[in-house]
Amino acid sequence: MDRGMHVLLCVGEDGDTLGRALATAWRDAAPRCVVEIVALADPVPPADGPPGRGGQAGAGVFVPLESLGLANAAVREESPLDRRAAAADLVVVHVAVLDTTTLHEGRVPAAVRAAAPLAVPVVVLAGRSEVSRREWSGAGVSGLHETGPDAVAATARVARTWAPSWA
Repeated sequence: MDRGMHVLLCVGEDGDTLGRALATAWRDAAPRCVVEIVALADPVPPADGPPGRGGQAGAGVFVPLESLGLANAAVREESPLDRRAAAADLVVVHVAVLDTTTLHEGRVPAAVRAAAPLAVPVVVLAGRSEVSRREWSGAGVSGLHETGPDAVAATARVARTWAPSWA
């Protein structure tokens, strides 16, 4: 059976209208794509101290446990986002600004943690980016597209870039 590409679109909890508009723009540009919207909460910044990594773990590294003589590794509990990412071919995250804080706290690292073990690429749609390619690549992001003020129009271009011709 021939199926279309499954895109998981992560938006903020307050982004219901924007999420629907972005999903529609993606489907219009790549009609055979299935776009699933998931609303993710933004972290509450700590009251004491500057924003930053906040002790977040990285995207992970592949370690061949058996070849090292190890029986198993610590297993983290699966979240609903993990299950949704497992069904996706691509995870897309929308943020207004991609800066050091949003790169390491909130929707972007949550999507990377869910997608990385499955080798599912994570693409960020950002109104504006304040991080370098080295920073976002190191954080596990496969692609970054600055949308400017019109995220909906830019989403169609991104969909045509990431969806294969059959989608």
